[in-house]
Amino acid sequence: MQIARSITAVLSDPQLDESLRLIAHKVFNGERITENEGLILFEKGELGYLGALANYIREKRHGNSTYFNRNFHIEPTNVCIYTCKFCSYSRLIKQREDGWEYTMDDMLDIVRKYDGQPVTEAHIVGGVLPQYDLDFYTELFRRIKAHRPELHVKALTPVEYHYIFKKPK
Repeated sequence: MQIARSITAVLSDPQLDESLRLIAHKVFNGERITENEGLILFEKGELGYLGALANYIREKRHGNSTYFNRNFHIEPTNVCIYTCKFCSYSRLIKQREDGWEYTMDDMLDIVRKYDGQPVTEAHIVGGVLPQYDLDFYTELFRRIKAHRPELHVKALTPVEYHYIFKKPK
């Protein structure tokens, strides 16, 4: 059985840190890990080790089945008030002419473009602009759900949320 081989491989690795071995025992016994153990996984867990734990849980829950999400992306704008170093496509507000800023209707047209297609999620992220506030996004999400109730809306980055919630009304 695949699961048994991955358990044996993980637990018999002589170079495995003892704290990681204890976490693996908990996972294999169906116990929840603690927040501190999650931090240990983040700091010390090699990708192969984490993959073996995740695959063990997946196989235990779902056998040999794997589930995939079919999504499409809506990027409301690439114009942004911030200059995040990790962002590869944004344009500063002073470079507005190099970017785009979709209206609510533009974004709903993107959603409608996927009517009749087997998509499961609308993934919405982009730049930060003052007019894209909490009211704007809640209305957008409401309209998407009214049009396609079964569609999951996965939206906004922490940077976008931070701006929306710190912005005075």
